[in-house]
Amino acid sequence: MEVYVGTSGWMYIWNPDGFDWYLVNSKLNAVELNASFYRFPFPSMVKSWASKSRGKLRWAVKVSRWVTHVFKLSERAYSTWMKFRELFKPLDDIVDFYLFQLPPQAAPTESFVRRLEKFYRDSRLEERFALEWRNLKWFLDKKWVKWAEELGLTLVSVDSPEHPREIFCVNGIVYLRMHGREAWYAHYYEDEELIEVAEKIKETSPEKVYVFFNNNHAMLENAQRMLEILG
Repeated sequence: MEVYVGTSGWMYIWNPDGFDWYLVNSKLNAVELNASFYRFPFPSMVKSWASKSRGKLRWAVKVSRWVTHVFKLSERAYSTWMKFRELFKPLDDIVDFYLFQLPPQAAPTESFVRRLEKFYRDSRLEERFALEWRNLKWFLDKKWVKWAEELGLTLVSVDSPEHPREIFCVNGIVYLRMHGREAWYAHYYEDEELIEVAEKIKETSPEKVYVFFNNNHAMLENAQRMLEILG
């Protein structure tokens, strides 16, 4: 079982010196870029991340909100996605996933599912297309897990205050985002909670595991401990 653990971004109070510090001192082997959801980074930044982290970190890159939340996977969204993908070409060989987080109002209606399927197929990302649901209707019907398996994408599991804490292993991959429990982005995961999550992951018999912590102040410590437990 290959295990990759990181934090969702690196510009936090626990990091005194940005990306370089994370690369050298975090003791983690992956990172999830979240800033790309809010704005396109400068091309020079992408090239710098690539040259510094190749052979040291695996990446997940969160896709721009203009693709998922504004244009909602429409044809216009696909045009924006192509620009986004081109920007990340220097990093692409070490990007294991492009994270598509759906907005909370994106329910599995017939029309939206068709649009999503077309976007997915046109992207040609296959398992590198990581899909995170936020609408509860996706969680309530198990057919959507089977649907994800048949399409060939990666389904994102979430540990959060508002969603079922279910671990999805789709096509041998677990991709888990740890958002917090009592409150979003503000939870410290105790050791017993991390062990519980790790056991649930192992029960799915994955080939590859990616866990990213998105709980702000505690994220580095929790991520380091999870890597110890799973590793």
